[in-house]
Amino acid sequence: MDFHAAVEAWVDGFWLLLDATVLAPRASMLRIETGRDATDTAFLPTVGGSLQHSRLLVIATVDSLPLERSEERLVLR
Repeated sequence: MDFHAAVEAWVDGFWLLLDATVLAPRASMLRIETGRDATDTAFLPTVGGSLQHSRLLVIATVDSLPLERSEERLVLR
């Protein structure tokens, strides 16, 4: 899997996780940042100098993924 963007929406008093693509099981997703913190999170910060990004490697493994049930309301914990 690659990184995947989804959205949380306030519905009936809960923040529900929605994924229009249905390409990844929502139960396997992880919230990286939220709210103002997400705006302030720098991907690649530098102060007073130059920077050349030459490589990035991200590895995630799982034995098995849960089945996606798109009709189910899912709240990220």
